[in-house]
Amino acid sequence: MIFDTDIFIWAQRGNEKAAALMQKTQEKYLSIQTYMELLQCAKNKIQHKHVKDFLSSFGFIVLPLTENIGNSRV
Repeated sequence: MIFDTDIFIWAQRGNEKAAALMQKTQEKYLSIQTYMELLQCAKNKIQHKHVKDFLSSFGFIVLPLTENIGNSRV
């Protein structure tokens, strides 16, 4: 499943459904755009590391920029 920025925000704000979806999904992906948005929201190097550690610990795979990914937000 490809996760968008919104689901990460909801999970961070304590939405149990969003967190449960992340936990139960076996194959977790996010686009490079979502990855960059999450890193852009980090206010310092510590938060930047937390984002990377979170994604790594949950097994998220960052998808490279492709035509399909690039057009998904249009």
